[in-house]
Amino acid sequence: MASSPVVIGVHYSPTRFTGRFVLEGEPSSSVWERLQQAILNLGLDYQSGPDSIELTWAGALTIVGQFASQQKALDFRFSARDDEARSRLSAFVQQFKQVQQSKGSLKLTITIEEIESRLLAEGFTRKLKPFQLRDLQRLLSLENGANFSVPGAGKTTVTLALHVLTRQPGQVLIVVGPKASFPAWREVVAECIRPDAPNGNAETFSILSTSGEALSKALQSGATRFVVSYDLLINNPEILTNFTAQHKVHLVLDEAHRMKAGFGSQRGALLLNIAPLPIRRDILTGTPMPQQPSDLQSQLDFLWPGAGLGLQISRGDPPRQVLGELYVRTTKQDLGLPKPHRHFESVPMADGQMALYGIVKNEFLRQVSTLGLDARFDAPAARRSVMRLLQLSANPVLALRSVADDALALDSGVLEQVIAEGPSTKMRAVADKARALAKEGRKSVIWTIFTDTIQQMELLLADLNPVSLYGAIPSGEPTDPATREGRIRRFHDDPSCMVMIANPAAAGEGISLHKICHDAIYLDRSYVTTHYLQSIDRIHRLGLDEGVETNIWIYRTLAPMGLGCIDHSVSHRLRQKLRALQVLLDDADLHEIAFDEENAEDPIAWDISPDDVRDLIEVLEGRASFTDEDAE
Repeated sequence: MASSPVVIGVHYSPTRFTGRFVLEGEPSSSVWERLQQAILNLGLDYQSGPDSIELTWAGALTIVGQFASQQKALDFRFSARDDEARSRLSAFVQQFKQVQQSKGSLKLTITIEEIESRLLAEGFTRKLKPFQLRDLQRLLSLENGANFSVPGAGKTTVTLALHVLTRQPGQVLIVVGPKASFPAWREVVAECIRPDAPNGNAETFSILSTSGEALSKALQSGATRFVVSYDLLINNPEILTNFTAQHKVHLVLDEAHRMKAGFGSQRGALLLNIAPLPIRRDILTGTPMPQQPSDLQSQLDFLWPGAGLGLQISRGDPPRQVLGELYVRTTKQDLGLPKPHRHFESVPMADGQMALYGIVKNEFLRQVSTLGLDARFDAPAARRSVMRLLQLSANPVLALRSVADDALALDSGVLEQVIAEGPSTKMRAVADKARALAKEGRKSVIWTIFTDTIQQMELLLADLNPVSLYGAIPSGEPTDPATREGRIRRFHDDPSCMVMIANPAAAGEGISLHKICHDAIYLDRSYVTTHYLQSIDRIHRLGLDEGVETNIWIYRTLAPMGLGCIDHSVSHRLRQKLRALQVLLDDADLHEIAFDEENAEDPIAWDISPDDVRDLIEVLEGRASFTDEDAE
């Protein structure tokens, strides 16, 4: 007579939002050991006893999803032991099946005509473009959705329409995003919905900006549409978790790649843990995989907790294969935008800059030569060296400060030469380009990743009445010239303000410059694909006037043969990441950007050898010996 399968009871705690597995059989059961090992391998937080394990409900669903198909083979079964667990497991199974079915072929559940008719009835008066209707149709056919459309394609508008059509009585919409996204959410309702729309559809978004009790009161105020920053979210985890658990919440992550670190960051861990609580989840980002495939893992686990998509990514499955038909993307080709023109300009180093670059590069090589061989390898120091090389490529005077902080031995001759040279040849070349464009009546935006360089470029271009944007500039009213919004307005409205100098990490999101500026100049670039792509999108987006030509000017330091240039490394890694993103999203525009990077001439000064650089260093350090022949 066959023995009965081992039963693992599943319980849900509505007060702690946790799941608990209870072994209802022999403690030595092999499946129980496998389950424990899987929890350890996944790095999930848990508490355990001899025959029970408690972990977050998201973690519990991950384990159920991983072992559900093995119940027969391992001779066990999961069994819900309370009504709440039964209801939530039933919803999970339904969603799991939809994910598996929709990956290969998404079954559309509504026609375009029905969408337009229902939107009109709900007071939604903005006429959606064909690509927006296409994306909305697909998102309505999914229980949770990913919108990976390029900036300017109307992700905010499509999401509002999605919310209006999926809204249930008593439902609350919470959008989590960077502060740069707030203006778009603040304005979208008035732009799309008539004031007398039925069912409260004309309600504008409330911006949540307070913490503690004030935040609780705001959420309980009766309003049903909120926008909150990622920072405020992680500073008030219990308040937002409890509210999401107790209400019907549609949770949207704007610029969702900001949670890519998953459990490695506070925001990622919080969002993954509360993922099963909302009745619908949507993510919005034009760059879902800015660095590597693992960037997708946490975003997919947020959208479909327990479905195992993130686990497939971690095991090395191709992202395109894992994602299937579970996302929408509008490309720039869909928008009908003309291709921008990319120009790569190589600028030689000055002598002091070249000597300092050679010294710092050698120190960097010394640090990384022990990678994988020496337990004393200092990864943070190596990262600092990379940043220092990036600084040296654009602004060697700035790099001197970090060199001094690390007590790197430098001869005074090299230091004096760098200081005497002042702004680098590349900074001067970029300034010359901005002035040349200004003479033609063309405003430009200069991108650099270092705040100090922004401030130095402001001084260098004082004649163009520049405006700057970086992390320390506060948000506020457009009428206040000290705020981010006030500076953007000045760039648009002041005819004497011919250049904006900005950091892509701080200004690459949430602003539109395409009506006034058509030239972007890159003084330097980071290894982060998101920063590059989103900064381009500030001037190349939907609404660009017909016949306007967009130019991208990329300045790279020309390094001596054999010395190697950090700008070349950045270009190489960007094109690798762009290719991976292109494969995932099947976007021809990404192919063009990567192709241009691949075909740009390498920034190498072939007529200068490593021996020439060593000799230059010796000369500047006063160590070179001169002969009568040298003096002739």
